[in-house]
Amino acid sequence: MDQRIKGVLPSIEIAGKDYTIDIRLNELREKERPWSKLLLEDMVKSADDKHYLFFYDINRGEIIHASPKMVQVPKHAVLVEIPDELGLDPVGLARKYGLDDRYFLKEQAYRNQITAKLTPLKDSGLVEYVKQNQRAELKVKK
Repeated sequence: MDQRIKGVLPSIEIAGKDYTIDIRLNELREKERPWSKLLLEDMVKSADDKHYLFFYDINRGEIIHASPKMVQVPKHAVLVEIPDELGLDPVGLARKYGLDDRYFLKEQAYRNQITAKLTPLKDSGLVEYVKQNQRAELKVKK
């Protein structure tokens, strides 16, 4: 916690890659390639509103956006679940809103290293979604 108060940002590991959590900029920056970023605004909130969900290309380190135009299941991809801003960095969230660094620590303990939850695509619903898109595309071509 002392390191965080001094400005050291927490980290999250996603499929073997380490990212720096920067709540002020709403992004996760890959440590080895800081120009490679995952933006929180490109992620979807979970039903309980306490997590972010997104499809992630393990090889490219990028978010995959599902759309009706997606007619092939992406290779090397997983569904990722990470905490919301409060769970990622309660100190950073407090600073973002001009509050005392310890303001949110009663609700959420600070963790300097987090590991994302990964779900294989076969268990994510994306395979079925792509199949629906394929059927719809076939109907359009007829």
